Amino acid sequence: MPIDSYAKDDILTIRIQDERLVEPEHLKRLFDDLYALLGKTDQQQVVLDFGPVKFMASAMLGKLVALQKKCEEYRAKLKLCSVAPDILEVFKITKLNKGFDIQSD
Repeated sequence: MPIDSYAKDDILTIRIQDERLVEPEHLKRLFDDLYALLGKTDQQQVVLDFGPVKFMASAMLGKLVALQKKCEEYRAKLKLCSVAPDILEVFKITKLNKGFDIQSD
């Protein structure tokens, strides 16, 4: 699962490169990579950039909740950005938009 990441000004930005987040094995690999990055950083904020993502499986929602809890364990705030309108609608329907800090960019 290709991701890019960089740290600047106490913010770790992680950009997901895939357009579709569907396959269970790809999701597992993605979150394994995300957890590994979290374990190596001391940044206070983590921004997960969904820029290229056009579609994601509903299983991704539960994994994002778990990621948010892991960020809290590391005392980092998780923010989501560049979430496609269709995906943002899923967050609204499930009311997860209230539990996540979702920014336009």
